[in-house]
Amino acid sequence: MDTQRTVAPTARSSGALTAAIGLAAAIVGLVFAFDSSWYAHWYALFRLVHVAVAVFWVGGGLTLLVLALRAERSRDPDEMAAIASQGAFVGERFFAPAGLVVLLTGIAMMLHTDWGWGKLWVVAGLVGYAATFATGILFLSPQAKRIARLLEEKGAADPETQGAIRRLLIVLRVDSAVLALVVADMVTKPFG
Repeated sequence: MDTQRTVAPTARSSGALTAAIGLAAAIVGLVFAFDSSWYAHWYALFRLVHVAVAVFWVGGGLTLLVLALRAERSRDPDEMAAIASQGAFVGERFFAPAGLVVLLTGIAMMLHTDWGWGKLWVVAGLVGYAATFATGILFLSPQAKRIARLLEEKGAADPETQGAIRRLLIVLRVDSAVLALVVADMVTKPFG
């Protein structure tokens, strides 16, 4: 009996399309920055990068937090483990570098203004950044690595693994609140 096998067509990666869309958005953003009627060219460029990367960093972190809270409510240990693993991946490879870009472009903007470093909103923003940076380096990253080991050794349903994930989520809530306050501080520039 001759059976014919149907082979699914190979899915093409959308990476090239994503890169093209990103490049087009970057080019349009550069045109906007260098044709700004509100800001000097270099300041506008630093501000564009600063805000765009901050949106990615803070928005991505809040999205992960929402997904983690959803997984926690479901009480599905595999879902919680998956979110913890994904959070560790994007935190280390994307959010940490994004935070550094936000800091450096913020410093670059300050160097192109005469606002002064002593304003409370500047100091509060830097302190908030330092707090979230320290939280990431001293707790979130080591805890994510510990969770990865626990997942491998004991599995997602193990009480020790679930406890480690829950501790990470508590700290992530506080860290997200600090980042939201830094955003509010940067946008409103209180006590100026």
